[in-house]
Amino acid sequence: MTKQTPGNESSTKRSLALSFYTFLSRILGLIRDHFMAVSFGTGMVASAFSVAYRLPNMFRNLLAEGTLSQSFMPIFSEYEKMGVMEARVMAGTVLSFLFLCLSIFVACFWFFAARFLPTLVGGTPEYGNLVVELSLVLFFLIMTASLSSIFMSISNSHHKYFVPSLSPIILNFSYLAVFLFVFPFYHEIKDRVFYLAYGIVCGGVLQLLVQGWFVYKNGFGPIFRLDFKHPAIKKIFKLMLPAALGGSFYQIGLLVDIFLANYIQNQNPGLGAVVSLDYSQRLVQLPTGIIGVALATTILPSLLKDLREGREGNVPKEIADVLSFAFFLTLPASIGLAVLGETVLDSIYYGGRWDHLATLTAFFPLVFYSLAIPFYSINKVLVSSYYAFSDTKTPLRIQLISFVLSVVVSISLMFFLKHSAIALASALSAIVTSSLLLYYLKAHQVRIPFATVGKRVLKMVPALFGLFFWLVFSEWVIKPNLQNWGTNALGLSHANLSRLSLSLSMVPAVVLYFGIATYTGLSESEIILGRFLRRWKQKKVNK
Repeated sequence: MTKQTPGNESSTKRSLALSFYTFLSRILGLIRDHFMAVSFGTGMVASAFSVAYRLPNMFRNLLAEGTLSQSFMPIFSEYEKMGVMEARVMAGTVLSFLFLCLSIFVACFWFFAARFLPTLVGGTPEYGNLVVELSLVLFFLIMTASLSSIFMSISNSHHKYFVPSLSPIILNFSYLAVFLFVFPFYHEIKDRVFYLAYGIVCGGVLQLLVQGWFVYKNGFGPIFRLDFKHPAIKKIFKLMLPAALGGSFYQIGLLVDIFLANYIQNQNPGLGAVVSLDYSQRLVQLPTGIIGVALATTILPSLLKDLREGREGNVPKEIADVLSFAFFLTLPASIGLAVLGETVLDSIYYGGRWDHLATLTAFFPLVFYSLAIPFYSINKVLVSSYYAFSDTKTPLRIQLISFVLSVVVSISLMFFLKHSAIALASALSAIVTSSLLLYYLKAHQVRIPFATVGKRVLKMVPALFGLFFWLVFSEWVIKPNLQNWGTNALGLSHANLSRLSLSLSMVPAVVLYFGIATYTGLSESEIILGRFLRRWKQKKVNK
């Protein structure tokens, strides 16, 4: 069994706690997506909302989920060594400057949106106008999400993860509040979509207030000063700009995917390509968000502490342990979504305006996206590792290469695979990104023990094989018989039968996977099941 250093174990254990909070958020996200699917389906209004939300969401992912906020943390940590007051002034100066820049950016978007968005999205004038109107409401989210991300970084730098993890939960509750308490009074689909947009913006404001309150409550509150000559401004934005650009290639890639999907949808009326890609991607973001973001968020402070205290030798082991842990959790998720994709889609989205045709439209993109789940997750960890060395330029160059590759593959294959080509291109670019990020870590004298990681992944094969065998058996044998019996004998709906089938597939699969992993002595399993296993072993010894 691989022995972990105390630092490594604390990183993975902290990531488990954060993963739990993120898991709650993602479950709420699935409930949110169910209401979205049954309320709007895959038609014009749903597509317009997806495009309009993608624009601010691109910046939200960029700022609030790692890239910009992680580049802020090393500088904040450096200023804290000078004193708490210096760190508070620095944070306030950055926030003031960021607020000014974002205000100008949002104002420019509001001024030019009506001129360029209809041309980009194509389709009918009604569709283009709806995208513009929704974008003008939702774009304000950039302001609240960006400012919230800095407050969250300050909390994370002190290993306080609970309140920052509430941020997406608050946003999901704002969705659900509109679905449950507003939609019953409005039945026109366009009225509903605008009330939803306003509700989301209110959720963004509440996010900012909660994160700011928590930081000030703990005595880390920024002292706001608009000081363009503050030495931190140049230093921070010198690091932030490459980081933001690097992260933006991935986000812009998602935006390009949406515009390509719009083109495919316009060429194939009734396909629902935009919403199908959006929803299949959200399912993939469930494991990557729970695992990748949690590991990336917790490993950065640990690496910074190792470097600050002169323990550079711990860094390769820490990264290797986190990569193995990421593979242990993401490989079964990848297999599960690829095998059970149709059942998962029907379980969550089926009903109302979402029919089985919509499920089939989203199925193949989901399979392609799911193949790259491990790589989406470890990319977040690897980029965080570069940020620990204050290196934001190398990820920028690598993400530029991956962005170009993704666009070229999408355009080359979309005439044959339609919108599924976009998902395949995204998966291939994620694999290339992982390979290049791992290779260029050697520039920082980080020699990851690939042989050790490889052995640990190979040790997972029996558990993965058991999981795969059960999922295939349940999908191809148990599910058809269950649906015939459930329909004829119990009169259950297709959606409820899909949920029952998914439960019968997943619960035994999880037990089987962890059971085999524990039996074969995987240290990753012991980290997750630690306390339970220790009690079980103690009882066995006492007997």
